[in-house]
Order: sequence, then C-alpha cells, then structure tokens
Amino acid sequence: MTTPDDESTPRPAGPTGAGEPTTPPPASEPTAPAAGQGFPSAPPPPPAYPAGGVGATSAPVAAPSAPPRTVNIAFWLYVVGAVLSVVSGIITLATIGSTREAALEQIRNSPQANGQNAQSLVDGIIAAATVWAIITLIFWAVVFVLFAYFMRRGANWARIVLTVLTALSLLNVLAGYGVGFLQFAATVVALVLIWLRPSSEYFAAVRASKAPRA
Repeated sequence: MTTPDDESTPRPAGPTGAGEPTTPPPASEPTAPAAGQGFPSAPPPPPAYPAGGVGATSAPVAAPSAPPRTVNIAFWLYVVGAVLSVVSGIITLATIGSTREAALEQIRNSPQANGQNAQSLVDGIIAAATVWAIITLIFWAVVFVLFAYFMRRGANWARIVLTVLTALSLLNVLAGYGVGFLQFAATVVALVLIWLRPSSEYFAAVRASKAPRA
C-alpha cells in the first residue's frame, strides 16, 4: 500500500509537473541588421522656394507719377493741331461759295463747255469739297485730341496711331489758306517729341508697371 504524498514530499520540476510555475524564457534582444541591409537613407531635402512661398511674385514696378515734359508738350501740340484743323475746316466752308462761282465762270468761258454739264460738274466738285471739309473738321478735331489723351497716359498704341495720323495730316497742308500747313507743322513737332528718349522711357515704364511680374 502506498501512502499519499504529503506536502513535504519533493516533486520533480517540469512542464507537466504540479510544482512552481515555470518562468518564461527571457525575450531575445534585437539583432543588428546583416551587412548590406542597413536602414533606408533619409529623404532628400525639399526644394528651396523664394521668400513668400510657392508662386511668390516680385514686387510690381511702380508706374510713373507724371509724364515727362516732352510728352506734355506733344499733347498740347496735338490739341493745337486739332484746333487748327477746325479753323481750316471753317475757312473752307466759308469760302466754298466764292470758289464755286470762280470755277463755274472758268468752265463757262471754255470753248468746249456746255452750260448744263458745267453746272453739274461744278456742283459735284463743291459738294465733294464740302463733305471733305466737314469730315476734316470732325475727324481731326476729335481723333487727335482723343489719341493724344491716351498717349499722355502712357499708351504706346496711341503713340503709334498718332504717328499714322500725322502722316495722313499731310493731305491738309494746302487747306484753309495756310492753316492746314500750320496744323501739319504742329503735329510733326509733336511726333518728334513723343519718339525722343525721355518719352520712350516713359512709355516703357508704364508698360512695365502693367505687365504681370515673373
């Protein structure tokens, strides 16, 4: 007969024994990476941007506070040219009657003249001259002042238009008993002034102040 074990009887240690609980094995320490398998390299630094962040723009160029003297003088010369154009048109309209009588008398004295045909011819010429005088009166007075105004504000396209108009004003040299010549002379002087260096620098500065900055 076997006697039951008492508490004083030693018992074998083991995974299945009923003795003290087994202490778990210590955790293994991390091993160093093998040669050639190091940590990934650090990411490249972000690209540098100008102050103010991505897409920052430089400070805009300030527009000139006032046009130079050459532009101001040219502006007033174009205004004078417009006034002279009006005067020339008025003189032409006022003298059309006497011109008609003189032309009609000259045609009638011609041996090949026909009375009715001469009358129609002279009336046609007078009508054309009247229309031309009215167009000149309105066109040059309004257009010169209008484009001169934009030119004074620094619009380079207005300077180009005034250059073309000055060349066309050569057609009025003989109008108005010399007044047309004075108008042409005033616009030519104005044309020279708006193409001088101070004027060109003024137009360039105005254009730069309105252009988008890079």
